[in-house]
Amino acid sequence: MELSPSEDKLISPPEENVAFRSGKYLWLLLLLVPCFSTASFAQSDQYNVINLGPMPGQSGMPRGINNSGHVVGRSGTEFNTGTRGFIWKGENQVQTLSPLPGGDFSEAVSVNEFGDVVGSSNSKAHLRALLWTREGEMRDIGTAPGDSGSRATSINRSGQVVGWSFGPHGVSAFLWTKNDGMRRLTPLAGSDFSQATSINNAGRIAGTSGFAHGDHRAVVWENVAVIEDLGVLPGDSESEAYAINNSGHVVGKSSGPSGTHAFIWTERDGMRSLGSLPGGEAFSMALGINNSGQVVGLASTGTFESHAFISTRRSGMRDLNDLIPADSQILLVAAVGINDRGQIIAYGGNPATFEHDEPSTVYLLTPKGG
Repeated sequence: MELSPSEDKLISPPEENVAFRSGKYLWLLLLLVPCFSTASFAQSDQYNVINLGPMPGQSGMPRGINNSGHVVGRSGTEFNTGTRGFIWKGENQVQTLSPLPGGDFSEAVSVNEFGDVVGSSNSKAHLRALLWTREGEMRDIGTAPGDSGSRATSINRSGQVVGWSFGPHGVSAFLWTKNDGMRRLTPLAGSDFSQATSINNAGRIAGTSGFAHGDHRAVVWENVAVIEDLGVLPGDSESEAYAINNSGHVVGKSSGPSGTHAFIWTERDGMRSLGSLPGGEAFSMALGINNSGQVVGLASTGTFESHAFISTRRSGMRDLNDLIPADSQILLVAAVGINDRGQIIAYGGNPATFEHDEPSTVYLLTPKGG
């Protein structure tokens, strides 16, 4: 699949433009959202780790997890010929998700409780938002009027889908339903850019709005016409939201002169920082949240490496590499989703070789005793 530089920029997740060191500069290749239910569980201080095994194309990148422990993502290099979406349902149960007819690329980003999966695939030279239904149907859900491409990022229990549509006039967040099709979400007043990244079971949508050149704000849509600016952390100038749970709690990142910091936003407390790993105050991002308020993401360490983290109100931010068996021989670089059973989906590799362009490996972390 070939994309023009302008199209490639439009469809790249916001954090793909952020780099930091993991023994080298590591370009982030994900915008991940979990799926949610109302289950609850006890917090674990230790996790068992399962290597999901070789992915089609060898290198795997997880994108989402549901409460059944089903994992979706992509295998191969993003936007390259041969990259395919996948859904993992257990040991030796990896299903490749086909692209559109004539396409050579697909990615799976979100899976709901019934096994419906959304993502995107190319059709000729453009990306199209795609729905793979539980019945095995593959459906192109189209674009907003006048646009040339689209990308789906989240699906809820009711089958509502969000993402963004793009074309000559820019990038616009959308909500798609089976009955109403694709509708644009109203951006912040005066802005020309919006992306929807996560939808909860009540239909509230988290995402970003602002200007295409920057100056973004984390936002929540109550419906297609009502949008709320969630603001920024003190001293910062912009923010982006990546996930929302069924209580309406939103996580993402806030950036400014002092760096980029993971945040959680609630109606009661507004936006607050999730802190940092020891010595790593310059960079962190929150990528997933479950209905118990546990947050996962990635953060820099004192040696400027990227490590996966989990954050709770009780314990603050903790390095997930400290919470897995000491003999695992694994470096968890980023955690991208957490379900209501406390299972975490992350990626990384061998700590001795990962920084030397080793293909990333997908890991499922399950709380001990859970």
